[in-house]
Amino acid sequence: MFTRKFLRGWWNRALRRRVLFSALDREDRGYLYLTMRAFDEIHNVHVGTIIVKILAKLKAALESPFVRRMETYGVEKARLISKIAVEWGYEIAGGWAREKGFARYLTVLDFNAPSGWGV
Repeated sequence: MFTRKFLRGWWNRALRRRVLFSALDREDRGYLYLTMRAFDEIHNVHVGTIIVKILAKLKAALESPFVRRMETYGVEKARLISKIAVEWGYEIAGGWAREKGFARYLTVLDFNAPSGWGV
């Protein structure tokens, strides 16, 4: 399931990005550290599910603010624009809602918009 090297990589990445202590509480850090030290490879399903939850917290903390904004604002805005374009008769626009590049473009426009515009 998980190896010591894999868990050590997540630990080091979170430590380098300075999110290890802010994203994980004391118990989660201790459990992850103890698992890395005690096992070469995790075979137990219960331990694996706990580690998956801890790694999900780390993954969320390691995401950049831009990616978080793109997954919320950009994807929703792309879906809305695609829906409006299809209603106006442009059938090809139905695929815009699933394109990451379009969502990224809309997020960049939102980040670079002067404050007070588009209220």
